[in-house]
Amino acid sequence: MKRLIVTGVLVAGLAALPGFASAETKIGVVDMQRAVSETAEGVAARASIFKKSEQLNNELKGIQSDFEKLKAELEKDGSSMKQEMRADKEQQLQQKSRDFQKRQRDAQEELKQMEADILQKLVGRLSLLIGKIGESEKIELILDQSAGVRFYSKSIDITPQLVKMADETNGK
Repeated sequence: MKRLIVTGVLVAGLAALPGFASAETKIGVVDMQRAVSETAEGVAARASIFKKSEQLNNELKGIQSDFEKLKAELEKDGSSMKQEMRADKEQQLQQKSRDFQKRQRDAQEELKQMEADILQKLVGRLSLLIGKIGESEKIELILDQSAGVRFYSKSIDITPQLVKMADETNGK
């Protein structure tokens, strides 16, 4: 809501400036979410995050499997075990449960951080390219569609141009 108000005030303020509504004024709109998901770099990032997620899930499955084996052993042989051996197994079971929960939280945080780092880098690069497009196309104002732009003509959408430029300059 705050972004919508800020965008509205910005557009209203610029519209009030003399000459703003002249025929030469160019405005562009970009959909950053779409640009991030459509660039080759964004697709590769999603694949990388998915691969890491699969690795972490396999690791967690291994920990959970060890927990289930110990639990089954305790349920099967627990009644015939000596009291102190049973207490030791129960303690091991509790420790494995805590280890699993901790590793699960750590894995989620690791994925979240990886995604944030990749996204920050990609958005930073795309922002620089937006500036280059603005300069080369002599666009006075480029708005992010997610900042409250409710309607815009596809003729002022620079997202396809941004995706193309990002893919062409990827790794350069």
